[in-house]
Amino acid sequence: MRLWRIEQRKYALDKRCIGTTQFGGRWNPVGSPALYSSTSISLCALEKFVHLGFAPLPPLVLIAVDIPDSASIYVPNREDLPAGWDTLPTSRSAQAFGGAWIAAVTELAMKVPSVVVPEENNVVLNARHATYNRVRLSVAREFSFDKRLFEHA
Repeated sequence: MRLWRIEQRKYALDKRCIGTTQFGGRWNPVGSPALYSSTSISLCALEKFVHLGFAPLPPLVLIAVDIPDSASIYVPNREDLPAGWDTLPTSRSAQAFGGAWIAAVTELAMKVPSVVVPEENNVVLNARHATYNRVRLSVAREFSFDKRLFEHA
């Protein structure tokens, strides 16, 4: 399965999850390593865009994230997600939900709805899973946002 990320080139191929481990994310608390990705390039771009400041952007690259076709993927039913999973800022309940999933180490991936576009999905990869070493990252191309996105910011 191919997934997507957008990142600075210097971090493009780094699978250590240092940022999410140190700071947490929507689906992982501090101390729980996770690699975030999206199922489409357009969602990936929107996810990156909402987290950017509007200072000059560093050079970015589009990264293909390939996970084995046989990878185990947890897809929680929307009604099983914790209340407030989609709140801003990120809720502790969503972090606890993802943290429990990471700690259980039962699946390589968890497919969850995007807060930006709830009908589309992000995929969180569990860096503690035994098959995480089979995840492959490769730079697909340089990436830059269309300048028109910044005209009304």
